[in-house]
Amino acid sequence: MKKISATTKLTLSAMSTALSVVFLYAASVIPTAKLALCFLTSLMPWIPLRERGGFVYALLSYAATGAICFFLIPNKLYFAAYILFFGCYGMIKLGIDSVIRDKLVAFAAKLILCNGLAALVIFGAGKLFSLDIIAQLPNYPLYIIIPAIEIFFIAYELVFTLCVRVFDDRLRNVIITRR
Repeated sequence: MKKISATTKLTLSAMSTALSVVFLYAASVIPTAKLALCFLTSLMPWIPLRERGGFVYALLSYAATGAICFFLIPNKLYFAAYILFFGCYGMIKLGIDSVIRDKLVAFAAKLILCNGLAALVIFGAGKLFSLDIIAQLPNYPLYIIIPAIEIFFIAYELVFTLCVRVFDDRLRNVIITRR
């Protein structure tokens, strides 16, 4: 793989920030497709992240998106979900996948981490922004809600992995020109 310049990496970071803000804002104001737009938001930091030395640029995109969305998005629940889960998941996934070679153990680590992040979103956002997230959940018993969240994460991980593979294998060299 040929190296790209720091300017190109910064441009990729800015583009992923802009797309993340657009998707997250749309998720907060459009009445349908909220989860799909949040999912698209979670894919955007992957663009600069996969380049050599791109972690700093992905972190920059994550921080800039968070700062802009804090002021721009009317519903702070989407901001909290981005900061605590959707925005950082690509970096967490790459970190776990590069450290743990066994796919099953890596998946279990991501599942445990997802449970912790989901708890942070539910309780942290509730305390920080005075949101009652528990009241917004359907009136089902906890033994139904928790497995539903686990199934959602498994589907999320599989679709996320598929999308980043398509990006890495087919789209990356088309979008990002190399010298």
